[in-house]
Order: sequence, then structure tokens, then C-alpha cells
Amino acid sequence: MNYRQLKIFAVGCMLFDHAVRIFPLSDLFAPLGDFFWNCGLTGLCDWLMDDFTFYLIFIGRLAAPIFLYCITLGFLHTSNVWHYLRRILITAIIAQIPYTLFDLAEQRLYGITGDWRETSLNILFTLALGLLVLVIHEKLKKRKFIWLSPFVIAAATWLAVQLSMEGGKGYIILIYIYYISRNCTRWQKVLLYIPTVILSRFGLVWWVIEEIGTELFTGALRNCVLNVLGNCFGMLVTLTYNGEKGRTGKGFQYFMYAFYPAHFAILSLIGFLRPPLV
Repeated sequence: MNYRQLKIFAVGCMLFDHAVRIFPLSDLFAPLGDFFWNCGLTGLCDWLMDDFTFYLIFIGRLAAPIFLYCITLGFLHTSNVWHYLRRILITAIIAQIPYTLFDLAEQRLYGITGDWRETSLNILFTLALGLLVLVIHEKLKKRKFIWLSPFVIAAATWLAVQLSMEGGKGYIILIYIYYISRNCTRWQKVLLYIPTVILSRFGLVWWVIEEIGTELFTGALRNCVLNVLGNCFGMLVTLTYNGEKGRTGKGFQYFMYAFYPAHFAILSLIGFLRPPLV
């Protein structure tokens, strides 16, 4: 895939990921599940409502790793990195209100009284911070201080966690790994990507280890598999990038920037208009 196709694919996965939080898959497949149940196909009904819906959620987990990859491509190809960074930050600020409303709408659907102050900063803030890390990395490299880059990454990761940025615990690391491995072969990238994802999601992995033998183990394991493998699959999708840009004119760029806050605004409105699911 070229750069344009990667971004379109990522947007589609992101929209799916957010839409199923307002329209749960269990509700969408309930009529078909009831049909199988009434036909005596209880095993098929259970598989559809449990395993199949779980596997579908992996689609949404592909989005973030691809967007992180696109940031590294944007950094490599932009003519003015500061203008690029400014556009991302402006969009992030604009998107934060609909992003917060979306979070509150989702919680309302499940009977939870949300607090807007507990909503994290949206992923565009994380992408902007990751982009800034790449800028600093290159400046350090030119001045022969590249050995300071790990400290910059650690500081940026700490800041992302402190500011509650989406994916803050690991996304900065993934952006950096994408960048420094850009000239590696595909197999070298695979061998580098997989442990990096595990490192970036170490909190989930450790949670599974802690819950072994308890009642929470199954839930912790499924959550870990979903997020760790989902990110791995997303990173593997980036290996399909063919080095071409595709048609990415001003219209396409404006659409991409506008779509992010717009889809949150629409989904949050639907979420507030829908009756609670519980």
C-alpha cells in the first residue's frame, strides 16, 4: 500500500473501533444469535456472540500502529516539520472537546456517570509529542549527541503518562522504533517490532502474570491479547508500505484533519441520543 492507502485503511479501522463503542457488536449480532439459538445451534450462537465478536475487535486495534507509522513517514517527507507539528497540535486541540464528549457518551450508555476531567488527551497529542522526539533525535544526531536520545524518549514517555495522553505508555517508543528501523529489511523489522510492542504494553503483560490463578485472569488475558496482538498486527500491516505517496493533495489532507474531530462529534451525539444499554 502507498501512504494514502495506509491512512485510509487506518481511518477505516479507527472508525470501526469507535463506532462499536456506541453500537456494541453484541447488539448488532443479537438477532442472528437468536436465530441460531432457536434453530438449536447453541454452539454456533455462543461462538458468534463471544469469540467472533472478540476477533472483530482486532480490526480497531490496527489503527493506532499505522497512524504512528504515518507520523514517521510525515516527518521524513514534510518540507516544514514545524508547520506539520502545528497542524497536528491545532487539530488535537479542536478534537479534544468532541473526544471528551464521546468518552462521556460511551460511559452514559453503560450507566456510568463520567467526569470530563478524567478523559485522557486524544492520540493526536501523542503523535505530536512523538514527532517532536524525532526532531530532537535528528538534532542530537547532527551534533554527535545521539547517546542522549534514549533519555529524550524516556522523558517524552514520562510526560505522555503524566498528561494522560492516549497510548502514552508505549506509543512514543513505537514511533521511535519505526523511525530508526526505516532502512531495515522486513524480517529485521518484524524481529524488532514484536518485542517493542510487548515492551510498550508491559503493564498489560504484567497484569496477566499477576492475575494468574485468580478469577480476573481470563479478562486480563483477553485484554492483553487484544491490545498486544492487535498492535503487532497493525505494525505488520505497515510492512505493506511500498514507498509511494499516492494522491495526497490539499483536499485529502484537509479531509484527514477534519475527519478526526468530526467523527467523534457525530458518534458522541448519537451516544447521547441513544437510550442507555443497561
